[in-house]
Amino acid sequence: MTPRCLPGASWPDLWDSPTPRRLRPMTTAYLGPSGSFTEAALAGLEVRSGAAAPYPSVRQALDAVRSGTAEAAVVPWENSVEGAVNASVDALAHSENLCITGETLLPVQFALAVPPGGSLSSVRRVLTHPHAHAQCRTWTDIHLPHADFVASSSTAQAAREVGTSRAPSSAAIASPKTLARYGLDVVAQSIGARPDAVTRFVKVARRKRPSLPTGSDRSTLVVPLAGKVSDLHDVLHEFVRTSVPLTSVLSRPSGAGFGGYSFLLECEGHIDEPPVGSVVAALRRRNSRIVFLGSYPRAEFDNSPARGKTL
Repeated sequence: MTPRCLPGASWPDLWDSPTPRRLRPMTTAYLGPSGSFTEAALAGLEVRSGAAAPYPSVRQALDAVRSGTAEAAVVPWENSVEGAVNASVDALAHSENLCITGETLLPVQFALAVPPGGSLSSVRRVLTHPHAHAQCRTWTDIHLPHADFVASSSTAQAAREVGTSRAPSSAAIASPKTLARYGLDVVAQSIGARPDAVTRFVKVARRKRPSLPTGSDRSTLVVPLAGKVSDLHDVLHEFVRTSVPLTSVLSRPSGAGFGGYSFLLECEGHIDEPPVGSVVAALRRRNSRIVFLGSYPRAEFDNSPARGKTL
């Protein structure tokens, strides 16, 4: 099928997605459980909380879209401190039937909490998401040098586990609201290394034509490479040649053997605008395995009091 910006160009199966077997209209999957940062990001993507369903992992949320159980999914994509959320990037990088349709930015702060009656001095295990742990490592190294870190699928899942077990030696790192939701007592506030930390979340749907350009868009694609430096040079040259601003270049193992990598590229602009459309067309002529993950409105961070509050 031919995109609107490039008459005559060949784009086999770029937009078409198989009809789902089961579809609950207006249901959006998200990385749960209830109280997760991802749930808080739903509002920025115009998803009503009553029309959303939590899933225990990123892959399961995306699988719900593939199967038709949900029409879309919201997952964490990138953090301003720790970079890409690899679980989300890897799950989408190897998917040919999903695309990104939107994004939102959410300021994040972290606190540490214990079960009622517990204390900081009794903590020997800290549960949280790896990204949250990395952002709070400086604080935990100083105040909890002998505590073990236990990875959870989300900060909300960590809070739920500690709230359920009530083990006095366990603590959870999550947002203050989430910790309170699961009945925990906050013993340390604002423990993240950067108080201005922001996480980007993306909305994912079955592959389809992007919405029309807004004048402030982002495009995402995955380029598998055999590992030669010259191949990456040729890819980047297309962006330089057309003056398309790259905003992100991320390498991930392709899974096809040692030394094989895929590059996730993000740039300003929309595929229906000639500069970006020309780049994608040129890259597809070189490499038919390129996966186009979508063009969508680019989120702008709002520092106003109404939007700048942390969770």
